Amino acid sequence: PAPAKPEVAKTGPAKSSIREGLIKDPAVRESPEAAIARGTGLAWRKPQLGEVVTPDKWLAVRPLSEPGFAARAGAGVDITDAVFREVVGDRELAAGPVVFAIRGAVSDRSSNPYASGHRLTIVPPDHLNFCCTIGVWDPETKQLSTYAASTVPNRTAIVSSALGVQAANMLLPGVFDYVPGSHSNYKKYGFPFSIIGALRQNGAGGGAGALKVLRATTPTGMQGANVSSTTDDNIHCAETPLLEPYDRFSSEGCMVVAGRYTPQEGHTGPWARFLKDAKFKGRSKVTVILANSTQLPVV
Repeated sequence: PAPAKPEVAKTGPAKSSIREGLIKDPAVRESPEAAIARGTGLAWRKPQLGEVVTPDKWLAVRPLSEPGFAARAGAGVDITDAVFREVVGDRELAAGPVVFAIRGAVSDRSSNPYASGHRLTIVPPDHLNFCCTIGVWDPETKQLSTYAASTVPNRTAIVSSALGVQAANMLLPGVFDYVPGSHSNYKKYGFPFSIIGALRQNGAGGGAGALKVLRATTPTGMQGANVSSTTDDNIHCAETPLLEPYDRFSSEGCMVVAGRYTPQEGHTGPWARFLKDAKFKGRSKVTVILANSTQLPVV
């Protein structure tokens, strides 16, 4: 008989969290501000798919701050059924629990179960930490739950947007309808799954359509940002396959809840509890409220 052919191990694409972006050439000593002012990205290059990009190579290695929140930092705001009824006014809400997001306000706990109200503390979003709150409001029971979250793009996205590599968006406050579905597909990075249980800005059956956003133009935050629009900034868990080791949440404009999803582990962390409260299953749309903490009454 003919000799058996040796088995050859099948190799797929290298698993990497690196996405399209620019990293600094170590031979070039130039600040991100200087690169922007010079109007060229020649001093920067895109990483290879399997390349490990360390913080000393990447531009976005420092916390940023949004100054509009600084004047009220440390003040408290109460979120209750009455507060959200005033925010939505006479707008018709989708059936079922409502998702709300408060930009620049945090609890002293990563999650708080249903209660008649919660007190949050105003903090300036820094594009690094969970400086926002996303939660669930049930208009029928008048109860609310809260979870550590972010409603701003991370530092990596801010700098990449300033260099023209990709867009970093920050959704403007409002009341919208989102569609239950999944977020992204990471096959080209070697992760053959999507994040299920997410809320899509647009999807099968409708959605919010194009929404106005601020788009970063400088590496220092959203100051001086342009007003633009987006159709695909979703709500999902903070940890994704593209999360860099020096970013604490993954977002180029999506709003995210602390926690993660993998096919092996399922939903974990505050994200898992958020999904349990929100009850997306079987719903065609979900009302989403986004407000800045500076819009709410201080207590």
